[in-house]
Amino acid sequence: IAFTQISGDLMPKGFEVPFLGVWAPYPNSNPKEVEEQVAKPIEEQIQTISGVRRVTSNSSSNGCWIFIQFAQGTDMDLAYAQLRDRMDRVKAELPEDIERIYPQKFSNDDDPIIWAVLVEKEPQEDPFLLIEQRIQKPLERIDGVAKVELYGAEEKSILLHINQDLVKSHKINLYEVIQKLRQDNFSISSGFVKEGARKIFIRSFAKFKTLEEIKNLPIRGSNLRLKDIAEVKYDVPETRERVAVEGKNAISIGIMKESTANTVELSKKVFAKFENEFKKDPKLSGFEIEVLFNQGALIESSVDTLQRTAMWGGVFAFFVLYFFLRRFRMTMIVVLAIPLSILITLTVLYFIGWSLNVITMMGLMISIGMVVDNSIVVLESIYSKKADGEEGSKAALKGASEVALAVTLATLTTVVVFLPLILMNDNVIFKFFMLRIGLPVMVALIASLFVAMVFIPLAATKIVRKRKVQEPKSISVSNNFYQKGLAWAISHRMAMLVILALAMWSMQFASSHAKKTADQQGNINDFRLIFDMPNNYTLENAARIFQIVEDTVRAKDNVYGIKTILARHSNSWGTLRVFLKEGEKKDWYEIAYENTLKALGMLPEGLMTRDEVVEDVKKRLPNFPGVEIRTSWHQQGSGDDASLAITLYGATTPTRWRIWQKKLSEDWAELKKSSVLKPTAKRVTMKSIWKSTANRQKNTEFLQPRYRERYNMHCAVFRYRNTRPKKKKSMCRYNYVNKTARICPS
Repeated sequence: IAFTQISGDLMPKGFEVPFLGVWAPYPNSNPKEVEEQVAKPIEEQIQTISGVRRVTSNSSSNGCWIFIQFAQGTDMDLAYAQLRDRMDRVKAELPEDIERIYPQKFSNDDDPIIWAVLVEKEPQEDPFLLIEQRIQKPLERIDGVAKVELYGAEEKSILLHINQDLVKSHKINLYEVIQKLRQDNFSISSGFVKEGARKIFIRSFAKFKTLEEIKNLPIRGSNLRLKDIAEVKYDVPETRERVAVEGKNAISIGIMKESTANTVELSKKVFAKFENEFKKDPKLSGFEIEVLFNQGALIESSVDTLQRTAMWGGVFAFFVLYFFLRRFRMTMIVVLAIPLSILITLTVLYFIGWSLNVITMMGLMISIGMVVDNSIVVLESIYSKKADGEEGSKAALKGASEVALAVTLATLTTVVVFLPLILMNDNVIFKFFMLRIGLPVMVALIASLFVAMVFIPLAATKIVRKRKVQEPKSISVSNNFYQKGLAWAISHRMAMLVILALAMWSMQFASSHAKKTADQQGNINDFRLIFDMPNNYTLENAARIFQIVEDTVRAKDNVYGIKTILARHSNSWGTLRVFLKEGEKKDWYEIAYENTLKALGMLPEGLMTRDEVVEDVKKRLPNFPGVEIRTSWHQQGSGDDASLAITLYGATTPTRWRIWQKKLSEDWAELKKSSVLKPTAKRVTMKSIWKSTANRQKNTEFLQPRYRERYNMHCAVFRYRNTRPKKKKSMCRYNYVNKTARICPS
């Protein structure tokens, strides 16, 4: 019952990261105003929340994003409630244009369980309204769906384009025009009246019903109307974000689930909705609908992998045990300890409210090879007693009793290894995930002890025979070799000490030279390219960059096995998500057979694996001035990807900026004296770089600073390009530590 009823998720439930965020939109402003009028008042209120450890704000021309880090062990539900309370308080201190502040709490449920895209076959008049009515609302009515988000579709609204010349010629106060629009468009409660025993509620409703009513709104008397000084239209606002699939305009849909919903069951319902209703809807015939990511299918695949691993583990365990025991019935009894121990573990996980996810399944797979040890020891002891002439029940009782203490101590010793990892660490995130890995292993080991001490003796009384089995020759030879080796080790203590030291050193060497990566792989059949572009880029500039990169990736479609490429970007930031074709599920022997044929050259190379594709794409990505492309969410740099970042802390941004300008001038003068640059090398000013990155002369060295303004820090990255006649351009980076410069591949 527990195995069939336990819920399935991609990640464990109940994980709360000690972080909160606040987004305060303030469009059409500048970073300095946002910092002074928005960021500082909000930060002052945030500092009054208990448990706040660090506050980081980022002010831009569109608003302010504030990231809050809390101390370990903070109750995040209480912290979120306090944050909402502080935002209600600070709203009176902020500019009137800020209508709403958006506090955000991070959790695993924020990740969509299904990603789908709708590619436009032909231009649609109002795609947002169509998708909202035909897809978004039907999906939100499904039990378990928390939210459905649309990307790439803008809702139409009433737009007023004011003609400044006409406003000045008529001497009109625009503030009065805005107030009049607000006063003439309202819907409020006006109390109630009583008529006998009836109570009638009254509501004053004065909303604009048509576009013509807005156009004909009197501005001054009856002769001057709104349409005389402004263009009034019902249209989509200026596009600030673009979503594309294979270069065509698209709309992406992300479906989030409720925290208590079963991911697998909900994914099946949502996927069936897409396949059986949306794709057959004639009103959606202008779109090509495709589901790109299904978390439920990924979980089912992981569970299937666990089952197949357990099955093959049991098969291999059977043959290995049978080779040494040479008794079929005894081997079958021992192998049965694997499914019994796993089922007991699943029962415990079900009743403590845990789900079957990637982390808990990792613990279950670790324990598969460990649960047979106790059964082997107990069964061998019982068999020895039977061979000595003991009756079935007595042999089982004595055999199990003799090794009970040793088996129990060995099991508990293995169990307590996980306790320091779970209990003796202050990092809440580490403890949370180690508990989800370690508890299944500990429960499985204790279950294997229970199986070995209860079920194995019971089965041995009915199944195991007294028949003596002759030991195979290979085992006898191995025993003789072991005895000789042990005798040599006992008589050569210093040599064994040296061997032990070398073994310890080799482990340290392997640990320090092991490959590490910060890339987050996410789904097994996709990867992301994350773009950071200069703020002076337009949406068209960004689209051109994305198109070039997409063409570069597409050039090797035959070896990458690309399914779809989804691009989503603004003018300064974006992601290119590459979905690869899902490989056919194969067992270990099929993979081993194919690898053998490839090694012998008898089978042509097929599609690359995901990791091979990512590495090959990194090598082939083109370089763009001022554009950084990475495959990880973390902005980390090492080796050739490293740049210098200097952080200055001060009272105000202008003070930090003056210090930075002075430092930049000094470093540039020192760089000019070096042998790396020519005497004619010029430095492009910061102002001109912000305005245009294309105005650069050929064969001219220049320094390209990039400036990011934040409230509590100031960061700039220095780069310059050293071009030489008749040679390929190379990127040079100046090392401020040892005052040297190096040439890097383009």
